[in-house]
Amino acid sequence: MKRIWIAALVALSACGREEPGGMPPPAGLGPVHIPAGEFTMGEPGRPDETPHAVSVSAFIIDPLPVTQEFYEKVMGTNPSKRKDPKSPVVRVQWVDAVRFCNKTSEMDGLKPCYDLKTWACDFEADGYRLPTEAEWEFACRAGAKSMDPAALGKHAWFKENSGGATHPVGRKAPNAWGLYDMQGNVWQWCNDWYGADYYKESPKENPRGPASGEMRVMRGGAWDSPAEKCRAASRGKETQSFTDACFGMDSYGLRRVRREGGKAVSTTPVAAPVEPEKKPPTPVPAAQAAGKVDASKLKGTIVFASDRAGALDLWIMKANGKDAKALTKDAHPDADPRFSPDGKRILYTSLRGGFPEVWSMGRDGSDAKHVTKGSQAGWSPDAKSIVFIRDNQAWVRELGSGKESRVSPEGWERCGVPAWSPDGSRIALAGRHTGKVWIYLLGADGKDLGQLKTEEQVCTPAWSKDGKRLLCQSTQGHIYQVTAEGKDWEQMTFGADMQHDGRYSPDGTHILFCRAPSAEGPWQICVRPVDGDDFDFAALTSGSEGSNTLPDWHPSE
Repeated sequence: MKRIWIAALVALSACGREEPGGMPPPAGLGPVHIPAGEFTMGEPGRPDETPHAVSVSAFIIDPLPVTQEFYEKVMGTNPSKRKDPKSPVVRVQWVDAVRFCNKTSEMDGLKPCYDLKTWACDFEADGYRLPTEAEWEFACRAGAKSMDPAALGKHAWFKENSGGATHPVGRKAPNAWGLYDMQGNVWQWCNDWYGADYYKESPKENPRGPASGEMRVMRGGAWDSPAEKCRAASRGKETQSFTDACFGMDSYGLRRVRREGGKAVSTTPVAAPVEPEKKPPTPVPAAQAAGKVDASKLKGTIVFASDRAGALDLWIMKANGKDAKALTKDAHPDADPRFSPDGKRILYTSLRGGFPEVWSMGRDGSDAKHVTKGSQAGWSPDAKSIVFIRDNQAWVRELGSGKESRVSPEGWERCGVPAWSPDGSRIALAGRHTGKVWIYLLGADGKDLGQLKTEEQVCTPAWSKDGKRLLCQSTQGHIYQVTAEGKDWEQMTFGADMQHDGRYSPDGTHILFCRAPSAEGPWQICVRPVDGDDFDFAALTSGSEGSNTLPDWHPSE
């Protein structure tokens, strides 16, 4: 390893200035000054972590991940599902992370780094930005070549010790440079586009990643990550604008950096709040399938998203789980497939340049066509229009004329997974404009018909064929059934693992859903009778085939 300059490792400011919005910085700690230095980035044995010499200029970094309290004070909203002001904010898109950086820059009288039209970063500006991969790894290593895996529990909340949730920042020991939660608790967004081969061609001086890409880099691992993902060199990646049904993973957070030599911004130093660890609850074993469902008798066709071939593509198979084959095989991640009413075409979301677009294709994968910018599209019952999400709002597009109109009311935000009722009169979609995740009903003309009355926070609505019932997913990770009037609330899936994406079979006798031991998978597509026993289900895909998600079921074969 190249020598690492370690003079002036940590410098806490003491000028008594408050952070943006009149509140102290997360947990009261001041910014940490990281000296310029050289190190060997990456680790041997992993294709996208080729070790290479890197040098970085000095920079300033937040000592802790951004908390929910801090984020909400600045942005006016808290996207986190489990609310705790001292815990790291989660479910943050990359684009929202850079908006946060710009807003805090403006509040502190600094020049914002990001152009919000192009998302380009001005590294010469003195405002806040996301760290480059190289800066993040240099700060995480803090002068060390590697961390003894046995010592990870001293510094990080991860799958083995988190108890299945994030924890307030600063509860674990800091690294040698005074940085808390660099590993575990939440994934932290970086500024760089992800490139699997970038390390092989990376410049030595201040590398900033590829010029373009499909996904942005995340680092550090999280509360639900195995120890291997929490290594200093481990690279995560995610699209910069979510297409996830529940508006992003419960493990995506951020911390800011800014360049040395800019305008002085200081904060009041407060002792780090390192507290004794609490023993996490003993996890409940996942339920096992009873095996009573005879999948061989299921009829129709299922389309789904899968990474079984390495990349996220769309696949199709018989409803009994047989004869699976890929429909998309290009370099773009594809998801959210939905059969047209006649089963001849499929709508889907394709990630192009890091942003989602709605595409359609024949059921055999032929005749792929761009439809519009957006994601999570669903068909109208007559197939003449689609409903979809763009910029966290619901839109309807007439396919013949191309005319588009927003249908989510003014003031609604973070809308997702719209579903058109079989009679064409209503649209169900999830939204967060009241601060929590609920399903709301709209008239096809956008008229607000009110919140679907459920006993828990829910998203991912799916209508029954007769339009009298809906399936939905609770924020606790189970599938429920409820009438369109909000009556007869019924839990449909059970166990300590997670269930998602409930869909009725074409004849309404079964439900299709996805199941996994954790958010990281592997996800299996499963089926159970609507009127079956609690654990009466069958898996149509195996855990050895990677993750298989977002299914749709059509009666045609």
